Amino acid sequence: MFNNAGIMHPQDDNALNTEERIWDLTMDINVKGVWYGCKHAIIAMRKSGGGSIINTASFVAIMGAATPQLAYTASKGAVLAMTRELAMVHARENIRFNSLCPGPIRTPLLMDFLNTPEKKNRRLVHVPQGRFGEAIEQAKGALFLASDDSSYVTGTDFRVDGGLCAAYVVNITFKSTVVPLPFEFVDYLNADGIYLPTEGQPLAAATIEDLDSDDDDRLHDNDQVNTPDFPAVDEAIRRAIDDYGAAFVKLNWSSPRDAAWISTDQSLKCTSPFDVYLLLKSSDFVNHDLNHAFDDCADSPTDPVTYTLVLRKWHDLQPSLEFRCFVKQKELIGITQRDMTYYEFLNGIKDELEDKIHAFFEDHIRDGVTMENYVFDVYVQQNRQRVWLVDFNPFAPSTDSYLFDWEELAAFDLEKAESDLRVLESPQDANFRQGCAPRFAANMVPKDVIDLSDGRSIAEFAEEFQRAMAMQLNDSDSDSEE
Repeated sequence: MFNNAGIMHPQDDNALNTEERIWDLTMDINVKGVWYGCKHAIIAMRKSGGGSIINTASFVAIMGAATPQLAYTASKGAVLAMTRELAMVHARENIRFNSLCPGPIRTPLLMDFLNTPEKKNRRLVHVPQGRFGEAIEQAKGALFLASDDSSYVTGTDFRVDGGLCAAYVVNITFKSTVVPLPFEFVDYLNADGIYLPTEGQPLAAATIEDLDSDDDDRLHDNDQVNTPDFPAVDEAIRRAIDDYGAAFVKLNWSSPRDAAWISTDQSLKCTSPFDVYLLLKSSDFVNHDLNHAFDDCADSPTDPVTYTLVLRKWHDLQPSLEFRCFVKQKELIGITQRDMTYYEFLNGIKDELEDKIHAFFEDHIRDGVTMENYVFDVYVQQNRQRVWLVDFNPFAPSTDSYLFDWEELAAFDLEKAESDLRVLESPQDANFRQGCAPRFAANMVPKDVIDLSDGRSIAEFAEEFQRAMAMQLNDSDSDSEE
């Protein structure tokens, strides 16, 4: 018995916008219809000595939907719960119940619902295989559950979803919102100049603009023209910040941590679209994501990259307890502290930290990630009772290796070498690695200034800088005379 009938109404929306008639219709077909099918199938299967009943649910019943469709999601959650209970009640009668949980499938029903490129991208960005599934792939999953090949399978949520559910590890990472970015927004990030939305702009910034302005109305017209206008992105940012209180921001791979110095509190804490835009536009790391992400790859993708903005619930983390982990051929080969500051207490708990992180890797990461080589970051709670997944990174020189070097990691022999956790051993070690300048100091000055320095001493650099300034003034005077 295959209970596959169901609807996803085009007017299905969030809790505030979904009409009661849409809710009732969805529940009647998607839940009551499955109940009727199961009820009469049980009667028939008791007479024949058993059988298999498959109820179609959905991946949204497991993890929720990116596009609001509350009635549909709730109905499929009810199907999951109903199927599990029926499996337990009728197991001794040789009647098996399983839920088939499809991912996004290329059907007229779904394509009518995802009727804009933005909606399609919002769904596909979550699917590791990067495509919609086909109906035949679901049919083969249902055939397996109906056949004797699955005779010892009952009460399961059988997922045929392109890896979607496996890509989102529940309860081991921080709440996040993923916002697909239109190509126009990527063009804005790549464009010269920093034009920012007015919403959320600090009072001091507005005051400076007023002081610097003159009577030329053309300047004000220019500001209006250049103000970024991405209402859908802004609304997604506002919604996430409303949900989380404040958000940490990143693109597909990198966060703009090199630009934290420019924010009002010198952190990546965002409370408005202005904060998000300012950090993204000021970051060399973000520029690397947009223009150099595949420099270390043997080949580059042929299709345009879909960029996403990730807004993660803000937590005040202790930098001393952030660690980077390197995985080679599915083995954890090294762990290093991320903050290059000496913390005396870390040396005393090093073994415990290493055991906790290794256990976390074995329990939650190793079997859930299909890649052979990758880097992941974790945070260990201060009481050391829990480890949180922070992020994944490519196993490549573009990823900071901290207390390791990439030659060492690439040459690591899995049969002979043993992994270890490395922390800074002394204040002198920290000073040596940090140098005298603040972290990301090179990102805090214009590139022209860095080019002028060219390895010179401070005195030589000052002399060259003054010479360059004098040349610029002379050029300006010449232009004025003309």
